[in-house]
Amino acid sequence: MRPDRRKFIKNTICAALGGASVYSALGQLQLLQAAARATNYAFGDYKALVCVFLYGGNDSFNTVVPYTTAAFNSFYGGNGVRPQLALTQAQLHPLTDATGSSKDGIQYALHPLMPELASVFNAGKAAIVANTGTLIGPVTQVQYQAGNSALPPQLYSHSDQSAYWQSSPPSNSPLTGWGGRIADLVASANSGGAPILTGINGGDVFTRGQDVNGYIMNANGATTLDPPYAPGMHTPFDALYAAGTQATALERTYAATMNHSLATSGIINTALAAHDFSAFFPGADYDLDRQLQTVAQLIWAANNGIAGYTGLTRQVFFVSTGGYDTHSDELAQHGTNAANPGILGMLSKSLAGFYNALNSVGLASKATAFTASDFGRTMTSNNGGSDHGWGSHQFVVGGAVNGGKFYGNGCNFPAGQQAANYGLVMPSLVNPTQLPNVYDASPNFNDPGDGYGRIIPTTSVDQYAATLASWFGLGAPDIDLIFPNLSPNFSIKNLGFV
Repeated sequence: MRPDRRKFIKNTICAALGGASVYSALGQLQLLQAAARATNYAFGDYKALVCVFLYGGNDSFNTVVPYTTAAFNSFYGGNGVRPQLALTQAQLHPLTDATGSSKDGIQYALHPLMPELASVFNAGKAAIVANTGTLIGPVTQVQYQAGNSALPPQLYSHSDQSAYWQSSPPSNSPLTGWGGRIADLVASANSGGAPILTGINGGDVFTRGQDVNGYIMNANGATTLDPPYAPGMHTPFDALYAAGTQATALERTYAATMNHSLATSGIINTALAAHDFSAFFPGADYDLDRQLQTVAQLIWAANNGIAGYTGLTRQVFFVSTGGYDTHSDELAQHGTNAANPGILGMLSKSLAGFYNALNSVGLASKATAFTASDFGRTMTSNNGGSDHGWGSHQFVVGGAVNGGKFYGNGCNFPAGQQAANYGLVMPSLVNPTQLPNVYDASPNFNDPGDGYGRIIPTTSVDQYAATLASWFGLGAPDIDLIFPNLSPNFSIKNLGFV
């Protein structure tokens, strides 16, 4: 059934009005216009969005690193930005960027324990969205340091920034996630009893819709009812939810909920048993590996007419893992060798395994997986680790991805106020005497950020998410409805990576 659009519109407008200090009157008018034009969706194909959330704040500056020798030495050398977190250049996995999409003349590479993901990137099926983060509007270094620009609330806070990433903006009440809001608007395109919105390994803000409830399960399968088996208890327990036996509204509600849960878990577990992708996910003890295997099997079931798991044209999944808050001992936590692949090594295996599994059955173009994290880390290091930052690079993986490229907005200087080589996608990580700082060409410490090593993002969560929503099939009016912060503040709404 189509969600209650009046309630959806009211709550979304309240979200914008709740942040009235940062949303313009024009933005409110655009939001109302978008609501009036909203579309009832029907799709003739299948697509899945898979959010891969890395809790703790991934250090993308040791994930995607400069490979060109001069840039590598400037970043990691003794007088560089990050000597404490230096990697070995010869062990990196170079990325083939045939079009020079980073626009800075530097070749980049992935961490030594990420060969699988580098291979997918070089095959054109993964992209990197550079310097992405929570933004109300574009912010330059000068604006940030002068304190005259609206900023996301509680920057550098794990809970607040992960909520902002997943809700965008976090001022909507009750709090909903953009995954949930997307599911609300496309729910009418699905039929049958299988969930459109599923959280594996638990849920979070991302899976909260206004009308569609996220189905929460674990990587091993849907939870089934385990009734008490004490002598004499089984029969009366079954009677509580048997058809036609309830005398009160409370009992009927309980029975309906119980029966729906039993039916859904049966549908999902049947779907999971229909195909085995375990050969593509060798990290049996790694939570993200198991979760993405489960998602791959559910996508296969949705496209192969498995009993009960039919009628699906759109699905949204949320998977997550932790351990990315690397204040110390970062190199070991990221991974040191095959015996200790660390969090980056396992991330690489899991994302590549997900793509390869679906590609093996001709379904790779039907699913797009994308990473997100609380925030990035500081370029500077201390105690063998890094601190809470802001901007960060994200991976997008799938058969529909325009891969082998870097995407992003580059710097935020107004037209005519930037040097010819300021049109970068990747933020400058090298000595400013070799390459002008993206934000400040003065000969200060190379810090295209807040002055303390925290890089200011140049691509917003709204732009990143709106690009994904557009591929998913949502029209521009509904995208503005889901992301009320987008149109008033960002001219680029589709980054083109998918």
